[in-house]
Amino acid sequence: MRRARVLAALAGVVLSGCYTIRYERRSALPEAGVPREAWSHGILGGAFPASRPVDLARMCPDGIAVVENQTTLFNAVGQLITSGGALAPLHAPLWEPTTVRVTCARATTRAGGRTTKVVVLPLAALGGVSRETAQLLGDALAGELRRRAGVSVLTQADVGALLGVEKTRQMLGCSESGCMAEIGGALGADRVIHGSLGRVGASLVVNLSALDAKRGIAAASVSERLRGAEDEAFLDALPAIADALLAEPRSR
Repeated sequence: MRRARVLAALAGVVLSGCYTIRYERRSALPEAGVPREAWSHGILGGAFPASRPVDLARMCPDGIAVVENQTTLFNAVGQLITSGGALAPLHAPLWEPTTVRVTCARATTRAGGRTTKVVVLPLAALGGVSRETAQLLGDALAGELRRRAGVSVLTQADVGALLGVEKTRQMLGCSESGCMAEIGGALGADRVIHGSLGRVGASLVVNLSALDAKRGIAAASVSERLRGAEDEAFLDALPAIADALLAEPRSR
């Protein structure tokens, strides 16, 4: 009886260390089959990485549907074993393994059998347009692009989840095409959409560009002056704007 109690208590301690952080893109259709798994390792309570970041772009070339960072039972046992000795007062295991479980997005294709991955960066808010309005309209643009068959869209939230907060902060602070191409390359994207919204008098001025992330050149652009229009006019123009940003460059 005493042995059973000890085993139950030990199991409770191990299970109490289990947790799951789940990130889900509801707009993406998950692929069939079991999730893909990779272990991530840290030392001294995870203060220092002991393994490379999981390359989600290579693992899921068509985008991700679900990412889980989980401390499983086996992970917790490994942490428990290395939590003794001098580290016990710190409650910091010498070795802290976690399991990254990834469900890739189901591949979809556009006409011609090609999939296009697009990154939509936050739109700059210029005179007369608030940051909140620019963010809402940028999210609306991402939603309109997702309506297109064979288009996989990543927003700032997706970029942060894939690259990490600090790396995302560094990248999103850039404005040069080379830096934006680096963002697209890190995420395996085909195009990076960026631009600004501003108000001049009674007109809403829209300037957007789609950068070919693989070649580092502009692939498409939109410059619109919506005269005498409220912010809602941008929503009405979204279908035409999305089509223009996804258009293939004309051959010369």
